Amino acid sequence: MIRAADSCGCPIREVGPSMTGSCSNQFILFMSILESFVNGRCDLADPCNRVTDREIPDDNYDFVVVGGGTAGSVVAARLSENPQWKVLLIEAGGDEPIQSSVPAWVTAYWGRKDTDWDYYTVPQEKACLDSGGVCSWPRGKMLGGCSVINGMMYMRGNPADYDGWAVNGATGWSWFEVLPYFLKSEDNKEIGNGVSGQYHNVGGPLPVQRFRYAPRFAHDVVSAGIEMGYPPTSDLNGESATGFTIAQAFNDAGSRYSTARAYLRPASKRENLHILLNAEGSRVIVDPATKKVTGLEYIKNGQTKTVGVSKEVVLSGGTMNSPQILLLSGIGPKETLDKFNIPIIKELPGVGQNLHNHVGVSLEFTLTKEPDVPELSWESAMEYMLKREGPLSGTGLSQLTGKVNSRLAANGGRHPDVQFFFGGYSASCGDGSLGDAETLADETHKRTISISAIALQPRSRGYLTLESTDPQQPPKMQPNYFLNEHELEVLVDAARTAYRLANTTILRDKYGMEPTEGYGSECPGGGPNPSDEFFRCLAKLHTAPENHQAGTCKMGAADDPMAVVDSQLRVYGIDGLRVADASIMPTVVSGNTAAPVVMIGERAAEFVITKYQELLKNRFGVNTPPSDNSQAGSDRWNNNESDSEKWDERWKPWDKHWDEPQWDYKPHDHPYEHADWHTKNNVKQPAY
Repeated sequence: MIRAADSCGCPIREVGPSMTGSCSNQFILFMSILESFVNGRCDLADPCNRVTDREIPDDNYDFVVVGGGTAGSVVAARLSENPQWKVLLIEAGGDEPIQSSVPAWVTAYWGRKDTDWDYYTVPQEKACLDSGGVCSWPRGKMLGGCSVINGMMYMRGNPADYDGWAVNGATGWSWFEVLPYFLKSEDNKEIGNGVSGQYHNVGGPLPVQRFRYAPRFAHDVVSAGIEMGYPPTSDLNGESATGFTIAQAFNDAGSRYSTARAYLRPASKRENLHILLNAEGSRVIVDPATKKVTGLEYIKNGQTKTVGVSKEVVLSGGTMNSPQILLLSGIGPKETLDKFNIPIIKELPGVGQNLHNHVGVSLEFTLTKEPDVPELSWESAMEYMLKREGPLSGTGLSQLTGKVNSRLAANGGRHPDVQFFFGGYSASCGDGSLGDAETLADETHKRTISISAIALQPRSRGYLTLESTDPQQPPKMQPNYFLNEHELEVLVDAARTAYRLANTTILRDKYGMEPTEGYGSECPGGGPNPSDEFFRCLAKLHTAPENHQAGTCKMGAADDPMAVVDSQLRVYGIDGLRVADASIMPTVVSGNTAAPVVMIGERAAEFVITKYQELLKNRFGVNTPPSDNSQAGSDRWNNNESDSEKWDERWKPWDKHWDEPQWDYKPHDHPYEHADWHTKNNVKQPAY
């Protein structure tokens, strides 16, 4: 029985566009009924904590954060914890739709201009050939950004990713130094249940746990991985670096948790936090003489307006939008700025360069012993309506993943270079039925699933640049997929692993799993024993372009000519400007990027907070900060401030080695206190 709308503490208002447009016409009636139910539930609509659109901001703010996505929501919320600071968050889209909280509707807001930037690459010579070489890059355009449209998977990457950053110039970003910020954001609901408190934390804003529902097939794939010899694991963020698992995700009580929900809604009643929706940040205003940020230009309702900034602007527009804003502000390669007659504020050759992304091959398999029965029916819908359980409370096979080493991976086995993503058993759309009798009786109508084998450590590099000076025109995005054929060789090996997985005893005997007949027939060398060339061709044809773009505002040392920001995320040569999103990654991490971007947001906020704490101490003579020589001797940093911005002593990273017994973090407590806790309790350090 469909219940009337709940009686909540605040009136429920519909937020965001309908999701029914993502379903075929034959599903509209049932999906409209289901959507109406979802919109009327207090726990999903959360009417009392929704943010309020400022509409007309004040003239001046201490801080302006551009982009309310995965990182921007974190930064704005953290900065507004100081009631003496006025913070403005500018977001190009609207609030996150109520329906996006249903995990199964993970792709409902892809490909529509009001909720997705809907980006496309320039035509590729070696990738996405099944779509004319043009690869689709969905990017969330709403409060919460990509954390509203992604698969919610909680993966941190590998320790070697961050140690590589530190060794190559990103001082202070080693695994040992970033780990506390993963822990700070995390509220893990499964510690002691397959997840160890040695690697996880509770009490942070983001709930992390497995979905309430996973298809039986997902569990059997985990068993198949064990059959292949991969170690059993329930946590690829813990002791094990490789294996197959049903991953933890950002969710709680059967619904999605975006960073907007986790960080901004609890802060929504703060008088010092203003949120401007449907406004697109277009240009940072910098005094050309002092190189000091003085304001931010934005576009709302077709009108260009400005807001003053007294302290800092933080760009969190993402890997595509942050470099675009820098270029439009006169910060970037001289040749680009000259081409578009943009006055040069600061020449930084690295802006928009170093664009890279995970890339893979999409494989299709048929389960010849399983009919293609809809996952979403009246029965499964009722599970969600009444208990927030069943297929709607999960993402089908998308929650399943595996990480392995290809034959080209680094020695030691602790830095896997392949990840598998799965698709199928989706409850995204339906007409309420269990399938018609004709379909169920049709022996040829069997369930299909996909496996995307992904190269995690790409060597190909592309670039992003302007198409015009119109801020609302997308930039030109050239990832140069497979420019370096290293990725293709990794994918050949990964695809063979996927084929071996399909041929394990449990998947072959129980499901009759086999490569879909005719899939990839355009490529020579297929059949029961496909050649390497077949898989290379398949990767170019059915490319999995992924959505883990990174690197266009690279973090690096002062002597790195392609570095855009320093290790505290300050834009070189500009006073009062930082970047905090995946664009600062020197190299993309080996896994999903959502959790690392949250970590970056946490660190960015802490850098800002620490700076102004020290300035305040120095002003009143409480403390004289030590000098910061991290930028010394570089004419690229010709506008650095005289006041120290060195990391406060109480937040200073440990000067310890991995083989020592102390790891100064106690679960449920401040990460830099209780230095002797692990020694006393004989707790192991994180595996590396």
